[in-house]
Order: sequence, then structure tokens, then C-alpha cells
Amino acid sequence: MIRNYLIVAWRNLVRNRVFSTINIAGLAIGLSICGLIYQYIQFERSYDRFNANADRLYRVTLSNIDADHSQHESATNHPAVAPAMKADFPEVEAFSRLARTNFFVSSVTLSTQDKKGNALAFNEEKMFLADAPFLTMFSYPLLQGNPATALKEPNSIVISETISKKFFGDEPALGKQLSLNREVSLTVTGVLKDVPQNSHLSFNVLVSFSSLSEKWGYDQWRWPEFYNYILLKPGASRTALESKLPAFVDKYLGDVKREYKWDIRMFLQPVSSIHLTSNLALEQDTNGSERVVYFLGLLGIFILVVAWINYINLSTAKSLERSKEVGLRKVVGASKQQLVIQFFFDAFLVNFLAMVVSAGVLVVAMPFFEQIVEKDISGVLYEHGLWANPGILILALLILFIGTLLVGAYPALLLSSFNPAQVLKGKFYKSASGQWLRQGLVSFQYMLSIFLIAGTIAMYRQLSFMQKQDLGYAKDQVLVLKTPAVFDSTIMTHISWFKDAVTQLASVKNATVSNGVPGKVLLARNGARRISQAPDANFNCYQKSIDENFLSTFGITLLAGHDLTKQDLFVYDKEAPILINEVMSQKLGFAKPEDALHEKISFGMGPNEQHGEIVGVIKNYHQVSLHESYEPMMFINPDFFSWNYISIHLGTGNMTASIDAVKKVYDEAFPNNAFEYFFLDEYFNRQYNSDVRLGSVFGIFTVLAIIIACMGLLGLSIFAVVHRTKEVGIRKVLGASVTTILALFSRDFIKLLLVAYFIAMPLVYFAVNRWLSSFAFHISPGWDVYVAPLIILLIISISTVGFICFRAATANPTNSLRQE
Repeated sequence: MIRNYLIVAWRNLVRNRVFSTINIAGLAIGLSICGLIYQYIQFERSYDRFNANADRLYRVTLSNIDADHSQHESATNHPAVAPAMKADFPEVEAFSRLARTNFFVSSVTLSTQDKKGNALAFNEEKMFLADAPFLTMFSYPLLQGNPATALKEPNSIVISETISKKFFGDEPALGKQLSLNREVSLTVTGVLKDVPQNSHLSFNVLVSFSSLSEKWGYDQWRWPEFYNYILLKPGASRTALESKLPAFVDKYLGDVKREYKWDIRMFLQPVSSIHLTSNLALEQDTNGSERVVYFLGLLGIFILVVAWINYINLSTAKSLERSKEVGLRKVVGASKQQLVIQFFFDAFLVNFLAMVVSAGVLVVAMPFFEQIVEKDISGVLYEHGLWANPGILILALLILFIGTLLVGAYPALLLSSFNPAQVLKGKFYKSASGQWLRQGLVSFQYMLSIFLIAGTIAMYRQLSFMQKQDLGYAKDQVLVLKTPAVFDSTIMTHISWFKDAVTQLASVKNATVSNGVPGKVLLARNGARRISQAPDANFNCYQKSIDENFLSTFGITLLAGHDLTKQDLFVYDKEAPILINEVMSQKLGFAKPEDALHEKISFGMGPNEQHGEIVGVIKNYHQVSLHESYEPMMFINPDFFSWNYISIHLGTGNMTASIDAVKKVYDEAFPNNAFEYFFLDEYFNRQYNSDVRLGSVFGIFTVLAIIIACMGLLGLSIFAVVHRTKEVGIRKVLGASVTTILALFSRDFIKLLLVAYFIAMPLVYFAVNRWLSSFAFHISPGWDVYVAPLIILLIISISTVGFICFRAATANPTNSLRQE
């Protein structure tokens, strides 16, 4: 019996090749999109779940509410937090801290000698200090070494497989020496398999925390720049432990809370939730978005529903053609149940074939999709066994079942209920309910298309705005070098000589040194207030070290006062001239920039509070992306080496020749240091990579959704033309023009589009403005966001319908009127 159902379904499929192709192609595209989105969601949700202890790993975060009620939430915390929690709470099984090495040294160079005795040196960015238990708490597998002891002894270093090959080739690295800035000898005690992409931590090198000298105060409660991780014992309650944290904070930070009138809180953040739910200050890397994941999931479902709608529409539209078949079957004894089963088999066959086609499309499309999102999705899913998850097969079968049920139910129930006597007498007419259903489903397709087009336009305009917005400084033609990691007491003299020498080059306009460049999150921050105010007036501000050429090199506007000079040096425990930005001037209580000049402020830096005199106020500029608002910033010109970057403003000549010339001067000024550089505009725009990727994915899926909707319009147009051929012939005989006939066929679709447009607009307005509100600086949605979707869909609909109807409108009417 089943074989008979399948044979009939196959024959019906072959007999209606055009409609079958439209249905299968539309469903295949929809299923392919769902498959891509599902794998992307699986990848995003897999972050840190490869850790064997994932359900017991937590990061201890810090929240600080100032006296003026401004809140600062940070992924980092005081270095003494994790050890104190291990000592105070029996629920804590182990702890580990991570600290960026650039907190302690401006630049990091690892070096060794190759087999021929030649120096081999590389600057390393992703390098952290870590406590000994780190490698047993987390599941980063070691290819060489013992995870329990690799970070136990001072001057131990664990490197990734990539770093090992870079320094030692295919030879075992265990036990070999690497020099840190040619000052500290480190012993390789472990080689890690490269950190997977689905880890919120991204590092290449770990140095034992015990290597850190006590002079850095890594056991203090006033340096909240360390990542603190704890591992709870099996069965321990996160909620119960969090309830003890207020008393814990009072015990160790009570004096600070009372002195500054701060509300300090700590929280336990599950490591497995960090990537999708955490957006705190000083995150180790750019995180994803749970909202984006949910949105893409809904988008995939909606696109698949649009494909199913096409099938339902075409099936109900063709009900008149199959009515005689149903009538004959009933006359020869077919029951209603048998007819329903037959139509469900028709739907099953179409969905099954579409699923087979989509599997092939997925194999071909996945590499291109991975290039767009810049993630090795298939590799990570395979490595962590997610491909072998039976849930994937169950989900595929569930979609097949739901698809068969949804697209087969209405046609089956509708067609099987026909009265055979009326049908065979030719008295069957299309039902009004069927027409209303088709119209409703087409309107839903239009609504989704309007929503997607409006979203794509808004995304494109916002991204364009962010990339073209005046950032308050010049970022084009700026070459940025890392400062030397290997230096001695004469480094300031070498820095000065290099700046003078490099600015003598014809291709160089200016040069400056600083501890940060625009586009990079500043790490140094502390409390500041007017010297006349009490400590509880402190607010957090970022501190930036610059030289006297910083403003001129970057073209930053000075609003009041004067720039720092070579003589305006900061010396510890002495009052120093400082610059501040507009936001800090306002936080200090000054109505105008001029009012802040010559005022004295107190700010934290080092073990003691420092004093400074405001000599200038600069215009706000975007230190980081337009996602973030302006932050209070102060600038000093230190008399000691605290630089991370040398920024060189180049002319518009030959870039290769300019870089070569700069390298020659660099090698002369800083021998035995790696020469590495990047261009500031490219570096700054990297902050928008995730937004660009989302925009690309959204745009591609929008085009595919419109294609699926157009396929539905195409099928309905073909059906309409076939069943209104005589009407067209009569109208032509009576003098109707081709334009009139095309307008006749387009009118119904245009009405549905207008209804969908007015229903969708409030949703578009809410969604677009909600998304834009996530940016501190954003566009105002223009007319194109609200009007362009209607114009685009009008053109597409008229073109699609017109393409099919034109042939019927231009045909000889006598041919159609001769038909039976």
C-alpha cells in the first residue's frame, strides 16, 4: 500500500514538473538556510562547553557604583579575590588568576636561537600570567608536559603548538629555553594544542604566576585588573555562594566602600555563558550576542515557513485541477482516509527530496559561509563531537515531520472533502476560505520580506555611518609600531632619537609615542576628583600616557589651554601638568572647557594619590567603537618609559618604500627588536568585524528569502495565467491593451503587498530603533528604511507577475477561445 502511495506521489510530482521544481527548490533553499543558521547557533552555544568542568567553572566579576550613581561593571577583579575565596569558602575547590603581561611590561618579545646560532625573536600579543591550577581547571589539552605541574614553578612557560613550531620547528619544545625581552630565561614546561575558536579565552602563551615579583602587589585589593576564576566542588551551589559575597566584600573592601561611598558588588559568572551573555568592561576578547543568536534562529524558522507557505499556496491553488482526480477516486471506492494519506505522501515526498537537495547545498555552501563569519564552524563542531550528536538526526526528522504535516494538512483536508458528484458534473468552485488562506499567507511572506529589507538597509547605513563618521582624530595614513621590548636605561634617549630621525624622512609628517592608540581599549584607569573635594567624589577615568606630539600627530582638537610640552613631565609624587577631555571636564563639574584650566585634581596612580594641574582640555574623540559612549580621560607626559606604541603619520607616497625607510631607522635605533606594524584605520575598523559579519549574513539571507517568496509568486502567477486564459482572450477581443491585462494580474498582489506593508511598519519601526539603541552613536532611520522595502517589493512583484503574464497578454486570442 505504501509503495502505491509513493508511486502515485511520484507520478503527480513528474506530471507537474514546474510546480514541483518550484516547491522543491524553495524548500531546499529554506532548509539550507536553516541548516547554516543551526550550525552557527551550535557553534556559538558551544563556547567553553568543551571544558570537562564547565558546569563548575565561574569567573568572579566586579561591579562598582560610584557616589554619583554611575555604574562600572568589569570582567576583571582584584588579584587577592580568588585566593581569599579559596581560603574563606569551603565550596571553592581551586582558583586561578590571569593577568595580561602588558600590565607589567610595555611590550613582550620571546626569543631563542635557531640551530645555526642565529637569533630568532617574535613579539607576542596573546600572553598571560596564570596560576598553577589553570590547566587542570580548564580542559586545554597539553601535547607535551604535565598540566598539574606545568605552571607550578617560577619562570615556567607553556606555549601553543603554533608558537612551538615557530620557534622550534618539529622538534620537541619541552625543556627548552625562551628569553623574555632578553632579560628573563623561561623554561618550556608544556606545549598546548592551539586554543579552539569556541573558547572565550584566546591565548598563545602562559607564564607561571609565581614568576611575578612581589613588588607588583599581586595580592592587593586595590588593583582590579586581574581575571579571577574559581572551580566549585561537585554539588556546591552557586546561589548559596553568591549570597555570601556581600559579607565577603565588606570584610576585605569595607574601608574602601566607606571612604569613597561606593557600592561594590561581586558576582559569579558561569564560564559557559560568558561568550553570549557578557559584555563587561575589559573583556578578554570580543564576545558574541545571545540576542543575535535568537534572532538568527527566528530568521531561519521564518524563512523555512515562507518556503512551506509557497507549497501550501500552490497546492491549494491547484486544487481545481486535482478535483476531478479526487472525484474519480471517490467514485471507485477510495475512502476519505486514503485520500488524506495520499496527499500527505505527496507532501512527504516533496519535503524529503528538498531535504536531500539541501544536504548537498549545505556541503557546497558551508565553506563560503565560514569565510563570511570568519569561523571554522564545521571543524569545531566535528572536533568536539557535535556532528555525532543524535539531536541533529532527531531535529532533521522533526523538521521533515512538521513540514509534511504543515504543507500536507490543508490540501489533504480540503481536497478529500470534495463532493464527487458535483465535481464530475463540473460544478466545483474554488472556496472563499482557500482564497483567503492564500492571500493571508502571501501577505505574511510580504511582511517578512519588508522586515528583512528594512533591517538590511538599517544595518548597512549604520555600518557605513560608523566607518565614515568623524572620529575626532586622523586615522588614515597612520603607521603604528610596537615599542621595543628589549631595552636598557638609555631607552628614553633612543626613543627621542628615533622620533627625530624618522620625522626627517620625506614620507613622514609626524611621530608620537603613547601607551595606547585609538581602537584599543585602555587598561589603565583609576579614580579622580577635584583636589578640593572629598574622596567620595571620586569617579573612574582612563589614564593615557602620551608625549608632546600626540595631539598634532593625530589631529586632535584642543578646545582650551595649551598642549603638553617636553617640559610638562609627570613625575611620581609631584604635581604635574595634565590634559583632560570634555567628558572629564563635565564630570569634574565645569560648565565650559575654559573653566577647567589651572584647576587642581587628585587621581590614583601607583601606591599613592597624585596631584595634577589641568593645562588643556581636548575635544572628545572615539577611543573605541561607536558602540561605546565617550569616557572620561586624562593625559600625562611621563618622565619614564611607559610606551606601547609609536604612531607615525605618513604622506600619500609609496607605502612600501615608506615602511622600508621607517624600518631602517627602527633597526638602527632598536637593534635586536622585532619590527612589527599595522595601519591604524584597519586596526580601528576591526572593532566592527562582528557587525560587518552580521550585516553580510543578514543581507544574504534577506536575498534568499526574497528569492523564495518570488518563487511562490512565480508559481501563483503561472497558475493564474493558465486558469484565466479564456478571460484574457475575451478581454483582448473587446479591445483591452497589454498594459491593462498586466495591471489586471498584478492588482491582487499589489493589494496584498500594501496590506502587509501597513501591518509590518510598526514592527519595523520598533525593531530598527531597538537595534540602533545598542549603539551609543547611531543614525536616525531615514525614509529609505521605511519606503525602500515597499518600492523594492513593488518592482519585484510586478516584474515577476509581468514576466509570466506578458506571453499570455500578447498571444493570439483566437487560440485561447478555441480551447475546450
